[in-house]
Amino acid sequence: MPKQLKPFLEALAVGCVFISITMLFEIPLYMSLIIGALAALGGYRNSIKMDREKEEKLAAKKTSPTKQDNS
Repeated sequence: MPKQLKPFLEALAVGCVFISITMLFEIPLYMSLIIGALAALGGYRNSIKMDREKEEKLAAKKTSPTKQDNS
């Protein structure tokens, strides 16, 4: 999966889930769509943040020498 596509797909999934949940509670459609859009935005930002943290962790692991205890 292309790296640029992953956050959009995750945001779409989160938005759909939140719209479905709010529709179960019989919230009006326009409010469900607003909640879904906000959840999708949060999912997008979270996906980018998690990818950045993963890359930083991998970079730190590659640059730091591994310690081996002989005890």
